[in-house]
Amino acid sequence: MKLRTFVLVALLAAVSVSAAIAAPPPGKGKPETTPSGKAPGKPAATGTGCRPQVTVVLKGTLTSVPASTLEMKVTGSNRWGRAWATAGTASVGVNADTTKVRGSGNKSLANLVPGSWVLVQARVCKAELASNAMPPLVAVSVVAHPAKT
Repeated sequence: MKLRTFVLVALLAAVSVSAAIAAPPPGKGKPETTPSGKAPGKPAATGTGCRPQVTVVLKGTLTSVPASTLEMKVTGSNRWGRAWATAGTASVGVNADTTKVRGSGNKSLANLVPGSWVLVQARVCKAELASNAMPPLVAVSVVAHPAKT
């Protein structure tokens, strides 16, 4: 009986010591308050750095390629892109540094030709899509294939 009690006390002591050692040292780990004085934890629901972000996927044909946007006729989408699919058209911003262009030899924005089939993926804040809103999109990925003749 004394041996079981001793083993139980030793196990509890080992667990409590390991929990104290696992805590980060002062100044490391999660901050207790943010610089603005708000409690840490929840990020903004809209704007830069928002969470959660969702991927809007639009499928269709390219109608024109101005300098920093893609104009497209939307024929399909995922659930997050329903507003654009209902509207039938979309204007998607592109950034030469962050937008990846792929498909059938097209590896740059300059190679995109109107009439091509495109699949565009863009990241947007989930809260900005409430009530079929259509916030501005910036493409993360563009897959383009020439039109079938």
